[in-house]
Amino acid sequence: MRLALFLSCVSISAVLLPGQAPAPTVLVRASLDTADAGWRGAVAIADGDVGGAARFDGAKAHIDLGACPVSSRGSFTLRCRLRTTHAGFCTPLMARDGERVGLSLVLGRSPGLVSFEAWSWQSVRIPSLVRVDDGAWHAIEVAYDAASNVAMLLVDGAAQGTAELGEGDARTARLRLGDNIGAHQPFAGDLDEVEVVEGTQRAAELAAHAPVLPRSVREAALQKLRERLLPKATPSLDANVADAWPQRKAAVKGHVLDALGLTPSPTSAPLDVRVHGELVSLGARVQRISWIGFAGHRATGWLWTPENPAPGRRPAILCPHGHWENGARHPVVQARCAAFAQFGWTALAVDSVHVEHVASGVNSVGAMTWHNQRAIDLLLARDDVDPKRLATTGASGGAQQSYYLMAIEDRLAAAAPMVMACYLAEIVADTSAHCGCNHTPRLAARTDVPEMCAVFAPRPAMFGSVSGDWTHAFPQQGLPELTAHWQRLGGAAPRSRFANEGHNYDQPMREEVYAFLFDVLTGPAEGGAPRTRVAEPGFRAFTLREFAPLVAACPDLRLDPNAMADEYLARRPVVSDLADLAPGLDFDVSSRPVQWLDSADAPWRRGTVTGSDGVPIPLRLGRADDPVDLPYTVVIEPRGASVAMREFDRLQSEPPAPMHVLVDARPYGEWAPFRAAWQRNGLFLGRGEAYQAAVDVALVCASLPGEKPVVLEGRGESRVVAVLAALLCPRIARVVKGDLGASYASDGNRAPLCPELLRWHDLPELVSMLGDRWR
Repeated sequence: MRLALFLSCVSISAVLLPGQAPAPTVLVRASLDTADAGWRGAVAIADGDVGGAARFDGAKAHIDLGACPVSSRGSFTLRCRLRTTHAGFCTPLMARDGERVGLSLVLGRSPGLVSFEAWSWQSVRIPSLVRVDDGAWHAIEVAYDAASNVAMLLVDGAAQGTAELGEGDARTARLRLGDNIGAHQPFAGDLDEVEVVEGTQRAAELAAHAPVLPRSVREAALQKLRERLLPKATPSLDANVADAWPQRKAAVKGHVLDALGLTPSPTSAPLDVRVHGELVSLGARVQRISWIGFAGHRATGWLWTPENPAPGRRPAILCPHGHWENGARHPVVQARCAAFAQFGWTALAVDSVHVEHVASGVNSVGAMTWHNQRAIDLLLARDDVDPKRLATTGASGGAQQSYYLMAIEDRLAAAAPMVMACYLAEIVADTSAHCGCNHTPRLAARTDVPEMCAVFAPRPAMFGSVSGDWTHAFPQQGLPELTAHWQRLGGAAPRSRFANEGHNYDQPMREEVYAFLFDVLTGPAEGGAPRTRVAEPGFRAFTLREFAPLVAACPDLRLDPNAMADEYLARRPVVSDLADLAPGLDFDVSSRPVQWLDSADAPWRRGTVTGSDGVPIPLRLGRADDPVDLPYTVVIEPRGASVAMREFDRLQSEPPAPMHVLVDARPYGEWAPFRAAWQRNGLFLGRGEAYQAAVDVALVCASLPGEKPVVLEGRGESRVVAVLAALLCPRIARVVKGDLGASYASDGNRAPLCPELLRWHDLPELVSMLGDRWR
């Protein structure tokens, strides 16, 4: 009988013949014939692929196999046999210690496909080409070569794809079969013969699939691009160009409104304010209210007023909230709203909404800003609010909403955005993206946060920053420019607060904001000295249980993306050119030199083409010595050129064949590790991912040696990219016809993202523009 289990670097030794390599060190080996102490709900079955196997119920069953030490510095091979009829998402196998992921197999990210994901699993995945949910046994193998940092997934001996994994270290990981660790993602099916061993016999094969550009080169190129696109300086705030500020101010306001999707303005229907219940405590009254935001939709929020208000008009504070748990009902948000009511003022906390339909331009901040503007309408319509004493304050996402209002609203007397204002370079990275509601289309292509805030000058403002978040540099980068700008316009320098603490809106910070607002809304303290702090009145925050009847009477608004897309497109102007949708891109795709990295006799000659943004685009040219006068066939394979290369290796040996060119346009192939971040940040920067990919592809097509025409073949989602690229590059004589997938009208958030495409054309119209080149 076979041994049931070997664990933790067990070395399998044997008598070696002369010249025979030693057996690899086994990290984990489980034959899974019979259950043992590590089995939790899994059962042994007789009809395994090799002897017995383990069956998992898709609910609670799992098997803990112990240590599975792997890192990017050591080659390894994972093998197992899998049988299932389940097509949905689950985790058949996971090695993990907290957030340190070793290796994993995930099923069902696409129905029936298995995906290998290692320590960089959040951004790098190798999905199978074939489905494994047919009820048959399938041999799964993953080979990883540390020297090239490339892994390959094989199913039943057939290569499915390769990927560069990046750096990772999970030598403390423990291996579980049948579920994730730290998350419940149960697998329904059978596993057999699981092993992880050191080393790989596929090192040479994997090295051939190594990226054209080392990761360090790609990272450096993207960093330089970010630095150029997002400088930490605002030229319009320089004293030497102060005379031009009025024109620039108008341009910034217009751009922000346009990026938000608020020009022309949505319909201002009658507010129809309704009260759905109230609570009272310690001098503060809070009412659950709703009003018409977008026509046909009721915005929701919480109106705080004094329990026993004095007669006459009083200050009012708009209090947008950030990503506090339970939104405006969080105790931190309640605390400041209640304080304002106890001061004798009115406060309105608008419930944030998150809605996005990328292809039409619908974005969360745009919807929130319109609701805030309608909330200002509501406050100013009240006979107990002084229209000259209206302010806004919020922290984090609430501060973001506040500084958008600073850029577009003339009705605010003061603003205090806390722990959010900074240069956008602080929140735009190559491997991470800030919250999705930050990504207003095209905003960062023509302005930055300090300039948006500068529009508010010389009205009183206060900024808060801390050492423990992205605002850490604001006192040195941003605030000095704004201070000088305010003073040039005759206003008092913005008040500021900096603390060595984390991201928050705690009581000390709130009390300094109260002092600022008292000074600007009620006048200076006795003696004329600015207040430094106003104590927060005592208040017991209402519980969620107390709020529950009010929420039940009027649930938080949820906006339908498709309905919002219809509203946007009905009033937003059409655009005449792709460049209008991507002002962050240079659409000059004239021929550039190819920098070859191999000699002309290489089977797949590696090279790069670099456009105006300084980022080299990798390509591989096959059959460089082909004498046949055939066109180039340029292929975009979303999984990467290395995947297509395996297929074409066979075709290249069967002349006559075209000269195949495999291109890894952003965000595909070699750029996949950066896709998650740049997909979002590209929106912000006016460099939507489909438009960026089209520019890269068109540039490569225009730059290929000689004058041969180009046939362009996109695969999967990249067929959309191929259509766009052909519209940019006349050298592309034909685009290989294929299924483009869902229209953007039916799925505005489909990949690849095409921001605001529907303001120009949808896919059928784009194809018609190609004429007979689409065939």
